[in-house]
Amino acid sequence: MELAWLAPVLPAGAFALNVLVWRQMGQARHLLSSLTTLAGIGGAFLVFLQVFGDAQANLEETASGPARHLILEGLRWFSIGSGGTASIFAPTLVIDWLSIMMLGVVTFLAFLIEVYATGYMKGDNRYWWFFSVKALFTAAMLGVVLSYNFLIFYISWEMVGLCSFLLIGFWYQERDNAEAAKKAFITTRVGDVGFFVGLALLYVATGTFDMKTIFDAVEAGKVDPTTVTAAGILIFIGAMGKSGQFPLHIWLPDAMAGPTPVSALVHSATMVAAGVYLVGRAYPLFHASETTMAVIAAVGTFTAIFAASIALVQRDIKRILAYSTVSQLGYMIMALGIGAYTAGLFHLFTHAFFKALLFLGAGSVIHSMEPVLHGTGRNPNDIFNMGGLRTKMPITFWTFLIASLSLAGIPPLAGFWSKDAILLGAWEHGAYLPLAIALLTAFLTAFYMFRCIYLTFFGSPRWASEPHASADAVHGAHAAHGHGHGGHATPHESPWAMALPLIVILVPAIAAGWLGMPGIYAPFEEAVRFGPVVEEHLNIWLAIAGSLAGLLGIGLATLMYLRPVSGPRLLGQAFPDTYRVLLNKYYFDELYQWLIDRVVLAIAAMAATVDRKVVNDTFTDAPGPIFSTLGDWLRRTATGRVQHYAVGFVLGITVVGAVVAGLVPDLRITLW
Repeated sequence: MELAWLAPVLPAGAFALNVLVWRQMGQARHLLSSLTTLAGIGGAFLVFLQVFGDAQANLEETASGPARHLILEGLRWFSIGSGGTASIFAPTLVIDWLSIMMLGVVTFLAFLIEVYATGYMKGDNRYWWFFSVKALFTAAMLGVVLSYNFLIFYISWEMVGLCSFLLIGFWYQERDNAEAAKKAFITTRVGDVGFFVGLALLYVATGTFDMKTIFDAVEAGKVDPTTVTAAGILIFIGAMGKSGQFPLHIWLPDAMAGPTPVSALVHSATMVAAGVYLVGRAYPLFHASETTMAVIAAVGTFTAIFAASIALVQRDIKRILAYSTVSQLGYMIMALGIGAYTAGLFHLFTHAFFKALLFLGAGSVIHSMEPVLHGTGRNPNDIFNMGGLRTKMPITFWTFLIASLSLAGIPPLAGFWSKDAILLGAWEHGAYLPLAIALLTAFLTAFYMFRCIYLTFFGSPRWASEPHASADAVHGAHAAHGHGHGGHATPHESPWAMALPLIVILVPAIAAGWLGMPGIYAPFEEAVRFGPVVEEHLNIWLAIAGSLAGLLGIGLATLMYLRPVSGPRLLGQAFPDTYRVLLNKYYFDELYQWLIDRVVLAIAAMAATVDRKVVNDTFTDAPGPIFSTLGDWLRRTATGRVQHYAVGFVLGITVVGAVVAGLVPDLRITLW
């Protein structure tokens, strides 16, 4: 376990080697950079295996919760002040089952996604830079995972944000991609301001950024409850930004502008996972305030149903998955907010695998459709330009189907067990409204995922003909008209560099949930928990309700989409306003743009006016003419004639003499 610090260092070293050495190697830099990144992340995965083995043998449990092994705890990083009032900062890292779980998820998925990317990004002229930033991205996330000092955590957190900005805007030559990157960067910075202020409050209250010290102080009641609540909510705002929680969700769907391997990593194991992980890591702080917990539960519950409703009408296959991610993150945050700690983090664990598989499957489809629709003006991401791909891409189809079933919570796949754990947690904590919304969200999730499957893989091959009016489940919108037939290419299965990771990730997408089968085999809940072990048992009625919600969603999608029917079109015509609101994502982008144009820019213009007219013209420029006039008068005394200076000298001596002689008794001269 003592070597855990190598996990972030290895991919960070790969980044340094890529940009400092391989960059100078001409065309060879592409191959060298990809191999170096794979080696760095693969090495980090080997570190995980070593840490996991050591932890099984040496990380003993305590009565109150899982033990934590601290690394570099006694090492001084830097200090502020001197003597007994000095603040000493140590680069403390932590090894517990929470960090071990995330260490495995991040390194395993990052490595396979990089293998996938060698095929997906082949031929890109910035291939070397893509792999370089992905190495730094992985290193930053591993820094978040292992940090037990809020200062290191925050530095790594910001590095994750920077790398996401660089990767979302990787194809920055297209304006939409550059705008999406800026949107992600600015929106998450809004949350990070809250995070920073919250940390500042904790530092003022405790004099340290060390998590262990802060949590102990909060538990002992040494921190004012108002400060605990305020700091908790502010830090949670940072998690809201990273994990795309309402109302800071707007950046996440637009982040699909980046290459699909970026989307897969962002939506499974890095960027968005960081927010949920923060809530799990700082849970002692949040749990100490009922108000903070209520805020977390409310935000997560609303986000889950809000994002799921938007996903119903999306046409871009990656945007469907993006809103699905926002919804599932809401599930996790809701669980943590109602007190179902293990369930929320268990869903983070299982979701990482099947969501990575779904994004990689979507990338495989897009990779195949791009040459088919090249030159037609039709979007290769649009599921209404697909159809009939089941026989053309069998590996992609079957892996995508099984991952969708897992996401829909169909037993015995991974998603069933983690979703059921959240439902059970809501029931046991008396959170009946979140429970009802979670069941409704499960129904919508199954519906929109199988809408996506049927329109993508079943039916007639719409890519082979001119687009025509399409029937949608909720909106009945018309497909965009193209400019002729597709290219000469036909859809085909992706190369093995892309297909093999799909097959490998399929295994945990099926079986990861088997680590949390209540009453049967549940090592996850014994390891990743808050407080003493509470043995769970399968609630058969909740399990049936959750499964039934998923099956009903699949059934409705089957009726409406498996074969061409008029139902979706008629439904869209019957509820045009509902469709329009959902298609436009409740107009939140327009609302924020209005606020920026009419409020933020107005305030900025007013501030600029005050700066120019008051600060600049009154306080800065106004004294200028006065001193210029005084200068003119003073300049007249410098005539260059000796007699004038002699007269001045005599007058000065006369005044000084009069003062000294007391001839001017009321004159006071104070030197200091």
